[in-house]
Amino acid sequence: MKYIFIRILMIILTITAFSCSDGEDGIDGVDGTDGFNEGLEYLVFAGDITNDDAMQIVSENLGNKTHTVLVINTTNLTTLNLTGISTLIQLEVRDNENLQSLSLPDLELVVEDIEIYSNDALSNLSLENLGTANRLYVEDNEALTSINLDAITTANRLDFENNSSLETLSFPALTNLEILNIEELENLSNLDISNVEIAGTLSIEETMLSQINLPGLQTLSGIFIDDNESLQTINIPSVTNTPEDGTNVFVENNKNLTTVSLGTINTLDRLRIEDNENLTSFEANSVTTITDSFSLDNNPQLLTFALPNLVTCNSGLNVRRSNLTSISFDSLEIAGGVYFSENEDLGTVNLGSLSAASAIRFIENSELITLEFPNLTTTTEIRISDNQKLTTAQFDGLTTIDASITVSGNAVLESLSFSGLTTLGVPESRNSLTISNNPLISSLDFSNLITLNGGLSISGNGMLPSLSFPALTSIVANDTFTDARISSNNAITNIAFPNLEEVTGIRTFEIRENLLETVDLGNLLVFSALNIDTAMLLTTLNLSSVQDFSSMQLGSAGRLSTTAIDGILTRLVTITPAITGKNIRIRGEASTQGMTDAQTLRDNGNNVSLFN
Repeated sequence: MKYIFIRILMIILTITAFSCSDGEDGIDGVDGTDGFNEGLEYLVFAGDITNDDAMQIVSENLGNKTHTVLVINTTNLTTLNLTGISTLIQLEVRDNENLQSLSLPDLELVVEDIEIYSNDALSNLSLENLGTANRLYVEDNEALTSINLDAITTANRLDFENNSSLETLSFPALTNLEILNIEELENLSNLDISNVEIAGTLSIEETMLSQINLPGLQTLSGIFIDDNESLQTINIPSVTNTPEDGTNVFVENNKNLTTVSLGTINTLDRLRIEDNENLTSFEANSVTTITDSFSLDNNPQLLTFALPNLVTCNSGLNVRRSNLTSISFDSLEIAGGVYFSENEDLGTVNLGSLSAASAIRFIENSELITLEFPNLTTTTEIRISDNQKLTTAQFDGLTTIDASITVSGNAVLESLSFSGLTTLGVPESRNSLTISNNPLISSLDFSNLITLNGGLSISGNGMLPSLSFPALTSIVANDTFTDARISSNNAITNIAFPNLEEVTGIRTFEIRENLLETVDLGNLLVFSALNIDTAMLLTTLNLSSVQDFSSMQLGSAGRLSTTAIDGILTRLVTITPAITGKNIRIRGEASTQGMTDAQTLRDNGNNVSLFN
């Protein structure tokens, strides 16, 4: 806003100065007081003019009314020296084939734009007394080797792009700027902005700089440092003033960068550290808040990392494709998504203070051994997958998850605990609880889970001896393609859902376990379809409260015991009002009374099959 105000003020003052510059005898805009040449408002150099022609144009037309200089599409002009101009509204120099040198030694202020671009032969640009600039664009000048901007103190926007021969940019007096954009200066090896105190956005890309050092910078909105092959260090030690939503810091694709220090910055908007092949040290110990997101991705030489004072990261916290051996967020309490993936050497993660996160995902972290979240009380989703050395995962403080839990493909996982969890999923969404292909898991704790809003899938856990959800009262979904399945390659012999009352919105409640001997569904009232199959003799199947269902398929290869069959049929014939239109299929030998009860059910309009 302050730059807009300054710009408007400068335009007003400049126009006023130009309009009030006539002398007493100034009749035709040529001769003012004492015969001073007031000149033309627009000074134009174009076409095939020569150096001598340019000098004549200057002598005849330059005056205190001149506010715009245009040097465009010249073919013979090689040198232009415009003395006596202190203030302009606009300066444009473009597409001049042979222009080698441009100098405005008396220019102090340009209210609008300075545009110097596409001048193939321009090697020297001197604006040595320019103190204030609104916007300065220096672009596509292949031969440019020298720029003199030693006096500039304040600028709104400085752009230097694709000036391939330029080796040095120096702004020794510059203290205040809004935007600095440096891009495709492939030979730039020296940048001096060491006295800048207040900056908006700094963007430095594709240079040969070896260091970026901003010792005096106190105010910063954003810095973007990308694709600088020779860059080794970044040092921003003193920033204390940031926008309300924090500073953006992007450091990406700097091949030889080894060290980044962010000193006293305490609030960041987005922090992105990605694809820096040789980065070994990153320090941002003062950061307490990241208002948006954090990404640490593919920095293979960075072995340890910490943001020890970070308390809040509002959006995603993403650590991916690293060779980190440890990472610590000791103070982090609130985060958006917490995502760790493809970190081959990561053995230790400290998130002990985390209390709330929108999602937790740990995927393909080969060396990770334990996951503990003692203070986490709420999250939207948890996914723990393909962590080959993970043995224990504990989320005992967690009470609510609004979406899904997926724990799969963890080769040596032995223990999984959600002992404090009471509610999983929300009714209006498609959610699920999936525990699959963890071949060594033997302990599974969901002892306080009361409500599961979504599907259930437990399979491929070859060492899991039993399954119990002692507090679960309902499995509810709103997706007719959702199933509840306990099936295949578990070692389960006993299943207990002693307080489960309803399974609704679920297409099929299916239990297929080769070693299964007992199933307790003693309080189950309502379900659509129940399928149970085991290779063992199913000695106990408690369905003593069943009230409403569509289908019951108990065609176990191992058959049901006579006691189990009789108990089921006794319950079915005592349901009031009498059930009708149900499909019932049971494998095993029923007693005489069981056969009578089966016939009663048939007489009431049910399809009942009993077979051995």
